[in-house]
Amino acid sequence: MTRLVWLVGPPGAGKSTFARTLEPSMHVVEFDAMLGPLVSEQGIRKGILSANSHLLEVVREIVHHPDNTRFRPVLVVAGLVQAHALFPLREGESVMLLLPNRERWSLQLRQRPVLTEHGRQYDDYTYAEHWYERFEEWLKADFPVQRIENIFDSNLIGKVSH
Repeated sequence: MTRLVWLVGPPGAGKSTFARTLEPSMHVVEFDAMLGPLVSEQGIRKGILSANSHLLEVVREIVHHPDNTRFRPVLVVAGLVQAHALFPLREGESVMLLLPNRERWSLQLRQRPVLTEHGRQYDDYTYAEHWYERFEEWLKADFPVQRIENIFDSNLIGKVSH
């Protein structure tokens, strides 16, 4: 049984929306929510990828602690993580890669709602494209990931997952 599921994918892929569908059976946590209080208000963008690598280890230590195995399985919306930080997986871990077809993903990314005075949730499209391509490379390299293509609902474009 998978005790810890990492959900990764490029910005705007629909990770938070997909994760909400799994909440009844899994405890869902998001790296964005963990780092948000530190970085969001000031619009900080640098250092987050490295921080995500450290958060991987923090989550692993907590979830895999022998006294914590009685709790529900955990789904972590990790988003952007470096392969060398995530792999190799520990026993009881799996990775879901949310990677919609490129055209749909681009539409989802570019129509994300404005949430704060800092602009859209994510607006560095060049960096996002880089990550889309990086995740495509993961698939070609046969990393142990399960590719997820969630059901497309055009009514969700431009909306925030709650």
